[in-house]
Amino acid sequence: MCLKKKYEWTVGIRVLHWLTFLSIGVLVFTGFYIANPFWFTHTPGTKEAYDTFSMANVRFIHFVAAYIFIFAIILRLYYAFFSRFDADWKEFMFRWLNIGEWISTLKNYLTFKPYGVEGLKSKYNPVQSLAYFAFILASVLQIITGIVLYTMNDNSIRGVAFVQKLLFPVVQLFGGYPNIRIAHHLLMWFFIIFVIAHVYMVIAHDIGEKNGSLSSMFTGYKCEDE
Repeated sequence: MCLKKKYEWTVGIRVLHWLTFLSIGVLVFTGFYIANPFWFTHTPGTKEAYDTFSMANVRFIHFVAAYIFIFAIILRLYYAFFSRFDADWKEFMFRWLNIGEWISTLKNYLTFKPYGVEGLKSKYNPVQSLAYFAFILASVLQIITGIVLYTMNDNSIRGVAFVQKLLFPVVQLFGGYPNIRIAHHLLMWFFIIFVIAHVYMVIAHDIGEKNGSLSSMFTGYKCEDE
């Protein structure tokens, strides 16, 4: 029984969390399809033209989800640095350097038992801190590689040529567009693994500490005492 509740996540953070989660899900599914079309097949000449261009539709959905993902990441970074309540950039950038808490934290994730650092005044344990720091770095890189691929062959949209010129050093750094595509695809697997690990860690943390971690991203509240 939860005797005392702590307001942990604001509405803005929770909305951005679920926007990020949903956009990643859509991006992964559509990304798999773009890389290797496996659905919406049809017999040539049996349908109207507007009903046969499934790749164009999937790409459109992919780009819309990408814009939502970019919006969510940018706004979350704004919250992390400038919000009065949610400014937590120091925690997810540096708390993972607290080596002393790593062993006890890993014990919780492996045994589903309390690890004794829940009472500390921090939103994140060191494992979460490192995971979220890596997530931000991967997100920035994924956005950049995605924009490079998006603007690769299209000069018809106003400003695209400028973006191509701006990001061309990235293409050179990776050694060409094929390597950009490979990096973009590999980063997708990072996000898949991250989501799976994130869900597991939240469940383990919730069971071990009995603090309502799982429900807090819906309600905003976590339990401090039982």
